[in-house]
Amino acid sequence: MKKSLLPLSILILLSACTPKTAEIKAVTEGPEFPSAEVEEGSHIYANNCGKCHDLPKESRYSEEQWKKIIPPMAGKAKLDATQESKVLQYVLWKSAE
Repeated sequence: MKKSLLPLSILILLSACTPKTAEIKAVTEGPEFPSAEVEEGSHIYANNCGKCHDLPKESRYSEEQWKKIIPPMAGKAKLDATQESKVLQYVLWKSAE
């Protein structure tokens, strides 16, 4: 039994010491937004809309549906017209991906 453990231990030790050849990929910080307004809309959507309910996947609704959903939700979240516009730009951009 001891004789078989020594070769096995050596194999494990050697395999642990071999260099790893896995490719290391760069970590990106996030998606590339088409504009600063869309990026800000993303933050408003996550921080304000997500306070009251789970955020739906943006692709779940069509452009027409989002245009009906956002105005009443913006009112409930107490967003001003500029913030509402940015959120709408964001969800429309994201749903088109």
